Amino acid sequence: MLSYAGGEIRAVGVAVSSAYEAPKPLEFGAAGAAWADLGWRVNVSFIELDREHRLRPKDFLDELRPHIPAKYSPIQSNGNSFTAYLFELPESFAMVPLSRLESAFELQLALQLQGSEFDLRRLGEDKVEEFLSRAPLDETEKKALIAARRGQGRFRSDVSHLEPSCRFTGVSNPTLLVASHIQPWHRCQTNLQRLDAFNGLMLTPTYDRLFDRGLVTFSPDSRLLISPCLPVGDIEKIRMDPHLEVEPFRARQQEYLEYHREHVFKVA
Repeated sequence: MLSYAGGEIRAVGVAVSSAYEAPKPLEFGAAGAAWADLGWRVNVSFIELDREHRLRPKDFLDELRPHIPAKYSPIQSNGNSFTAYLFELPESFAMVPLSRLESAFELQLALQLQGSEFDLRRLGEDKVEEFLSRAPLDETEKKALIAARRGQGRFRSDVSHLEPSCRFTGVSNPTLLVASHIQPWHRCQTNLQRLDAFNGLMLTPTYDRLFDRGLVTFSPDSRLLISPCLPVGDIEKIRMDPHLEVEPFRARQQEYLEYHREHVFKVA
């Protein structure tokens, strides 16, 4: 990502996380009044260029011009800028200014990219909880929603009554189980879905992670489905039974499992 302001490229960034739900930044102020309070966020690691390394596209416009998109470009063919929120640019466009940056900058960027995506995502999740705490909801519902994000509270209690043990391992010790959403919390359309016990399974941590990442799911006839993205060696190491069949799911659970198969499960 190239940050362009005042006629200069002043920072370069790289996305370091997948998209996750997050509240609208307070910095948007009145300018963001028309946007929804919750949207999608991607963590970006930016490096701000010092003054001597900032780039003026007008200084190398002849080289840049063949790569300028015909529509929706921050730089026009005459070198003038066009203001908008975010532009998608071809890689060839980005490589023109990036090729002018020194190797020291590239090393600095690489070091910044060593952060854990899990840690970055967790920071984003905390922001969502901050938003929920300010949302115009009943206090009891706020607490229930925040707890449900963590697989705790009423959601966990309700799910454990429906699903007293892990479907994969048969483990029933509550201290070893995680209340996992079938249709992910951030993809639910309503708070009722987020709190619905039929939208949950009690899973041991390993299978909670596999299910959450779309590496395993269940067929309509309650057979285990394993994603081709999961290495055979890992399947063997965790002693997963590829031929596992479980007790039939309830009709309302099947609705959520259908969503999981179509939108979460990785088929390739």
